[in-house]
Amino acid sequence: MEYIFKSMLCGRLCGDCLEPLSQVDVLLYRVRDKRRVAALATANPKETFAILDDKAVKAKADALLAQARTDDSGRCELVLGENPKYEGEAFEVDVRLSRIAGVANDEKNSFKPVQFTLTTLQPQWRQTNHGWAAAWKYCLPQRFWCAIRALFDAWVICGRIVDCETQAPVPGVKVTAYDADWIQDDVLGSAMTDGNGYFRINYQSIDFRQTPLSPPIFWEMVGGPDVYFKIETLGGTVLLEEPRSRGRQGDRENIGHCFCVGLCVKDVVDIYEQPQFTHVGDFNISADIDPISGLTNKSKAGHGGPNYGFFHSLKLRGYCPKTLPADPTKPMHYRFLYIDPDTAIETPVTGNLVGEVVLGARIVPWDQFGVGVQPTYQDIIIKGTGAVSPADSNPTPPVVPPGTPWGPVPPHILVPDIQGWVRVDQKALDGGFYGSLLRIVTNKISSLIGGNAPVPGAGNNPAGVAVNGKILTLIYETATDPSDPTTHNRQMLQARLLVNNWIEVRELGIQQFISGSSGSCTPLSTDLDILHTADHQLLHSWSMSITSAAGIPGGAPVLPGGSGPRGGFGVHHLDISSWPSCSYQLRLHTRRALTDGEIDDDTNDTLITFCL
Repeated sequence: MEYIFKSMLCGRLCGDCLEPLSQVDVLLYRVRDKRRVAALATANPKETFAILDDKAVKAKADALLAQARTDDSGRCELVLGENPKYEGEAFEVDVRLSRIAGVANDEKNSFKPVQFTLTTLQPQWRQTNHGWAAAWKYCLPQRFWCAIRALFDAWVICGRIVDCETQAPVPGVKVTAYDADWIQDDVLGSAMTDGNGYFRINYQSIDFRQTPLSPPIFWEMVGGPDVYFKIETLGGTVLLEEPRSRGRQGDRENIGHCFCVGLCVKDVVDIYEQPQFTHVGDFNISADIDPISGLTNKSKAGHGGPNYGFFHSLKLRGYCPKTLPADPTKPMHYRFLYIDPDTAIETPVTGNLVGEVVLGARIVPWDQFGVGVQPTYQDIIIKGTGAVSPADSNPTPPVVPPGTPWGPVPPHILVPDIQGWVRVDQKALDGGFYGSLLRIVTNKISSLIGGNAPVPGAGNNPAGVAVNGKILTLIYETATDPSDPTTHNRQMLQARLLVNNWIEVRELGIQQFISGSSGSCTPLSTDLDILHTADHQLLHSWSMSITSAAGIPGGAPVLPGGSGPRGGFGVHHLDISSWPSCSYQLRLHTRRALTDGEIDDDTNDTLITFCL
């Protein structure tokens, strides 16, 4: 009998700041002292947590039942079965890791893997069609998880920025943390606040212990940094600048490896006047997209979901005012650039990379119905290669007799110049462009074209030919004079998206047709061996089905299927000797976990017919 144990693990950094235990090994061990099983099965994890030395790890090696690695969200699935034999009893749960997110394990930072015991657990098994299943969710307390992080020289500051008067969260501002040192102040790091005002800064001891004489002289040899903060808008306006003496106060002096802080700022109105790049489709670039993986972390407006990537054409949304907030005589321009995943070169989004999108509207004089010129809404549309951008003036009326309708007003077309710059239409409604700013066609970027993935043949393992998407970084810039670099202003918050334009592998075959002499025209009689391969880096789900006008004895057969990551492959045998003579349709269904920010990938099918 198979037992499937699903776990989700996280660690508490401080307060409500949590992080998943991503890419760590979860190990399940048989409890060796049977007399302790009953007592340990109900033990509090806070009482059984222990960091193991090499001797302890080696001593329990022969009791290992199963192990698996967590994904980026801290989830994993472990299968316990006949080898070694397991019958549902309590087991010890260990975690082994060799790195901490945000800290490289390289020549400069050489860390020894750490294994620790969480607890001894008696799962609450429930019976399913495939055996027994149980789920367990646990978050390590701060004192335990921060002690583990300390072994890897991992330091973190978690915080939230709010408006001092309204207590509303302040998104999209830059927070910089400093250490008030005796010789010079050290920059610990910077971060942007997300849509709820939260930020996180990772750093290491070298960031606050070295001096101008380092190496070999380090001034701050013990304790943590004495921290103070600076907060500024994307445009560089300082909202808060704490004095360095703040770092010498009791609540900020010698902070530990995990530190939480709450800060407030005044005069927040300046933030809302600044140009902002905020969304890809419906997904907030600071709150809904993981900056490391480039995947979405939730569903928005009924599409997407946790761990979705992006594909095809992406609508980039935000705000750009008509004129510089500090000087209304200077019209604003904006552009987007991307960092090529293969070359790391910054390239303007222009030409055939620009997809058509409506930016807004303006009011122009136009006689649409032949009753006289009236104020009429005119769409403002951005286009790429092949479009012509007219002057910023009213559309030219057609030459027609009086009383003749002019018809619908043609749109006002904007085309990014060779450097990607777009001038904000000074006649646009409202204070500028708010919402859609540009559409980028990702599958026109050479490193992200995608297409049909290499195929391994139905039933074969795709591991040798599998392909993945790449991280696309998007940059937003504004300027009053594009030809003058001193007027350029780059948004500090950049969007990092995992873009995958590869078509999923979806191969289906029937062994009897391959080995038979007459191929697919030969009726089957007793055996059906289905060859199947489904693969994609972000495969949401895959399944197979058999349908027929004739009823199948016992109902539709149970066929392989599942969800990501990747998919599955193999040969599935069915005894069809009792099935009625008729034609049948065998389908392999796949759907990728991809979105363009507004529309998700569709389910696709591959079909084979056979007859009995």
